[in-house]
Amino acid sequence: MKRNLLTITILLLGFISANSQTIITFSANQADELEANAGSDTDITSGESVTLGESPSAIGGTEPYSYSWSNGSTEVSTEANPSVNPEATTSYTLVVTDNATCTATANVTISIVITGINDFTRDELNIYPNPATDRFTIDYRGENGSISLFSEQGKHLWTMPLSGKTTFSAPRIPGVYMLKINASGKESMRRIVVSK
Repeated sequence: MKRNLLTITILLLGFISANSQTIITFSANQADELEANAGSDTDITSGESVTLGESPSAIGGTEPYSYSWSNGSTEVSTEANPSVNPEATTSYTLVVTDNATCTATANVTISIVITGINDFTRDELNIYPNPATDRFTIDYRGENGSISLFSEQGKHLWTMPLSGKTTFSAPRIPGVYMLKINASGKESMRRIVVSK
């Protein structure tokens, strides 16, 4: 707890002496400002799990705390330090509420990184146009596979088969999306920008 001291000086004149003064000190306890700590941005490989938040994920304020983790569209957990396994790069928001109903917010991004060993070459996989407006094409030269589309927050939107040169409808909402391509024992995450 943070202690704030309030000092009041009162000048007493007359009965004691013309230059007397008395100092009265009052003290009041005030909680430190509530802070949320979502942790540091982290890179993981596909399939890995990661624990969100620091220990502790909240400081200051008035205990007990309640926690709400979301990925931009869905509540993920009400734990202080949940474990997550995102399929695409995902930003998480932590909202902490203390016993006095004060709130604090923090954000963290978990990025999926692909090691270059099993990624596709430009000759094997090409995505265009990027940025896209209403449609985009994936030119894939290899065995049949699948493609999944995720929002920037990591929400799975759809999965479709991938074979040869295929044209897909772009999402209606402009923004940055992630494409996850699985084929021939390889996996790749690619960004695609949708503009209108």
